[in-house]
Amino acid sequence: MKDPRPPLSNVLVKLSAFLLISCAIIDVASCQPVRGSLSVSYVRPNGRIGDIAVTASGELLFTNYPTTPGRLFTLTGSRETLLFEMPSTAQNAYGVAVSQEGTVYISRPSTGEVFRLVTGGGSVLVLKRQVKNAGCLAFSPNGTLYMAELVPTEGYQRVFELAPRAPGAYGSMAEVLAFTAPSGSIGGIAFNSKGEFFYSDGPRGRLWKVVNGTPVLYMDKGTWPTMYGIAFDPMDNLYFCDWSSPGSIYYLDFRLGLTYRVLDGNKVPLGGATVRVGLPNGTMLSLTSNSTGHVSITRAWPGSYDLNVFWRNVSVGAFKFDEVATAKRDLSCSVFNVKLTAKDSSGRPSTDCVLRLQLPNGTTLELTSPVTLPFTPAGTITATALYKGVQVAGPLPINVTSNVDSSVPCAVHSLSVSVVDPTGKPLKNASLEVRLDGSLVANQSSPLGSITLDGLFSGMCSVTVRLRGVRVAQSEFELDTARTLTLTANVSQLTLVAKDLFGFPMQGTRVTVTLSNGSLIAGTTDGNGTYSLSQLPMTEVAMSFDSGTERREAQVNLDKAKVEVSQIFVVSSATVPAAVALLLVGLIVVPSTRRRLLSIVKAIPIELSFEGESRDMIAKYSDLLSSSRLNVEEALEVRGGKARVIAGEGSALPRLEEAADHIVFLVTDKSVIPPRREVRVVIEATDPEEDLFNLSKLVRLYSKLARFKALGVLVCDKVTDEMMTDVQGIEDIEVAYITRETLERV
Repeated sequence: MKDPRPPLSNVLVKLSAFLLISCAIIDVASCQPVRGSLSVSYVRPNGRIGDIAVTASGELLFTNYPTTPGRLFTLTGSRETLLFEMPSTAQNAYGVAVSQEGTVYISRPSTGEVFRLVTGGGSVLVLKRQVKNAGCLAFSPNGTLYMAELVPTEGYQRVFELAPRAPGAYGSMAEVLAFTAPSGSIGGIAFNSKGEFFYSDGPRGRLWKVVNGTPVLYMDKGTWPTMYGIAFDPMDNLYFCDWSSPGSIYYLDFRLGLTYRVLDGNKVPLGGATVRVGLPNGTMLSLTSNSTGHVSITRAWPGSYDLNVFWRNVSVGAFKFDEVATAKRDLSCSVFNVKLTAKDSSGRPSTDCVLRLQLPNGTTLELTSPVTLPFTPAGTITATALYKGVQVAGPLPINVTSNVDSSVPCAVHSLSVSVVDPTGKPLKNASLEVRLDGSLVANQSSPLGSITLDGLFSGMCSVTVRLRGVRVAQSEFELDTARTLTLTANVSQLTLVAKDLFGFPMQGTRVTVTLSNGSLIAGTTDGNGTYSLSQLPMTEVAMSFDSGTERREAQVNLDKAKVEVSQIFVVSSATVPAAVALLLVGLIVVPSTRRRLLSIVKAIPIELSFEGESRDMIAKYSDLLSSSRLNVEEALEVRGGKARVIAGEGSALPRLEEAADHIVFLVTDKSVIPPRREVRVVIEATDPEEDLFNLSKLVRLYSKLARFKALGVLVCDKVTDEMMTDVQGIEDIEVAYITRETLERV
């Protein structure tokens, strides 16, 4: 039967390809990895060591070459136990090898013999060499025994495979040349668990690996003196002996210390990451990084390592390293910092906005904007923005391939409204009402006529501006982005002018303006006789002028940007021209000229009617009245309870019988806009208190019966505080005093 064990040459050929690849990875020049960790396992206190072997259980065997008699020892810790001794004190023992089954072989250099030890302490000869010099022994993983010649003085040395001589026989063995060292001696031979063949070169202290029949330096001499017998333990670490006195056994641990630090894309350690490691032997190892991001593999074998890093169940990095030495490496992973900010349509951060985020690992978060997510694995984040429970953005994919500082544009808008008058000035104290899709958003007064609103949804927006309760501007539009709106209000500037008969300004005239909503604005004229109001709603307003002795009223429609209204008062500090007074006196004192006077009076506006006993007083009244701006439509004189017409047709004014003596006029005031008709009643006082009572009664009657506004004038010698108090106590009507002295000056 053919021995199934392949010869060493075949083993070396098969292993050469692996080694060549290893050389390319490690070092093309020397195929030399980093040195293993060297330690001294044992030092013989009294003797030398020739060759060593390691059992399958890890027990160490060694011989005492060149001491005689030759002995074989087992080493447990630091205790030697004699296992076998040559029968003659002159016989030495060198090589030793042990099979997987535990069978031990030793060689005797001086006779060229190889023995197999048997139970009970005996031995069986398996090889007898003609040239003697049987050296170190070693088993390959397939159970084949190899022997190297012990020729320390020659420049080369050979290695033989020991094969059975006959099929089925295992006793006697024959030599088959397997390898010849090109130079130097062979101190020891060994196979690792992969079947790779190694030898040491003794005094030079180097380790060689045979690749495709060619020795390649695997490890140069380190701190050890020599390297003779060598043996791999089950973990492929190397024992070797120093052939000196005292003999020492060294241990080279080729396993590596590998440390990997997991970092994010910003070089910040990732604690808690899962690192799955594919080891050189094909097995998988799962590790978790500590708080500093580190994972470690101790006593690791040289070779190819495949690492995959997972962060939050997402693959964030794949790495491959051919490790030949203890190393520390950083694993920079696709993990980044993410900051997301919800922003409105104007680009400003939107407050109270919630971002609903689906992370690359499928986790869903709801966080208030802005959101900062450190250590986010690469991938796609899906962002949805909610504002006040309403979705205003998304779903929006955000691709994370680096640090992200991004905004989420939301359908949330800002609205800025400014209201100005036709001159471009801000409309003061306007009330602004904003509605969105019919719902009231804001209704507030603004001192400067402006309003700014944030956080508005999309929709149909209406803005209504009111001033003093009157709508002065309005706009309606689709709000789908940030808007800045300027509205021009329909307002007017009203200027009120008070003058006397001669056109001089009347300062201090009290003016009251009544708006359409009933609100009042009051003030007095300045040194120019003017009182101005700006930013009034364009509506119809009522006005009253009070000079202290006279009162006027008017109405005007503010339908233009600028409106001016003037009033002319009769009584003032100015003096009526004497020429006018003389002309009027001349017309009135002659009874036959009354008709001519009436025709002139109809053409000359007058302000007051009066009654008097003296013709001179009538002339003075006429002079005063003719200087006014009132047009007389009709005039009646009542004396002794009888009424007679003194101007006009006498059909518009009621005929008051049995009334106090007076004169009454129906006049048209064209100095106001629009023109206005009024009734003027005049009494010349003899008893001021009684006459004031009668005048008040007459004014009320004429106002009621004629259905026009009526004004009463009481002509007296002087005006006292008591009389002014009496006038102020009269309600609902207007009554004024005029002194005779004033008329005398006219």
